[in-house]
Amino acid sequence: MLSAVLIAFDSPRAPLRREAVARSLGSLIESCVEGLVADAIIVAEPTRDLEGIADEAGCRLIEAPRADGVAQALKAARRDQIFLLLAGFAVERGFAEEARDVFAYGDSTRPRTLRVAPNSLITRLAPGLAQPVGLIATKHALAAAQSADFGRLARKLRGADLTTRARRVS
Repeated sequence: MLSAVLIAFDSPRAPLRREAVARSLGSLIESCVEGLVADAIIVAEPTRDLEGIADEAGCRLIEAPRADGVAQALKAARRDQIFLLLAGFAVERGFAEEARDVFAYGDSTRPRTLRVAPNSLITRLAPGLAQPVGLIATKHALAAAQSADFGRLARKLRGADLTTRARRVS
């Protein structure tokens, strides 16, 4: 149903650790077992040295600058529905079930946004203000949005929020 694309670039505030990439991939195992995620691709800078993680996880590694890497990953993905996830975050239990329900009973062409679990008073009171860290959308919608910045991409797609959240693992 989905091709998962793990975006593993350092943030301006903190470098991304290899363990965080592995833990983000590990959070998708349940989704793979349940048949939701068909294939996975890691997108990272060439200097990240993530070949071992990609090999152990049985997924593809695309080493390229951010904009080129995401575009290459969209072309390489086997499914039309894509799940973009920022490395350093892990999906919570129930993600696979909710995503399957979206495809079975909802509008599968409408983008969906995965947000980080509330971690402040503001995000507890207004969960929609939490940082977007995952997106489910079609290849066409993602390509049409033409943005390498994840936050800008989430705003352009205006996806409905998933009730399942993600947690930081870095």
